[in-house]
Amino acid sequence: MRYRMAVVSGLSMVPTLAPGERLLVRHDGPIVLGDLVVFERAGQFDVKRILRIDADGIFVQGDNDLVSTDSRTYGLIPHDNVLGTVTYRLWPKPGRIKG
Repeated sequence: MRYRMAVVSGLSMVPTLAPGERLLVRHDGPIVLGDLVVFERAGQFDVKRILRIDADGIFVQGDNDLVSTDSRTYGLIPHDNVLGTVTYRLWPKPGRIKG
């Protein structure tokens, strides 16, 4: 298994994740509905929740509907752009991430 750390920026995942939180991301695991995923879009990395998985990509949405820019705006994320699933919050309050 391959893991990497990611840092949350922005408010799109509040209250689940807050800006500055450090996350453990698993690169080689399966993705399922409800998972939080890190993906690349427009040269940046984002964290969002998977709401739908299609043959052409995944539909993602932030947990904070009022401020999230997500698949409702930019459409499906290609599978190749998904870097991995969020499995654990490392800091400031360590713990498993639940969907």
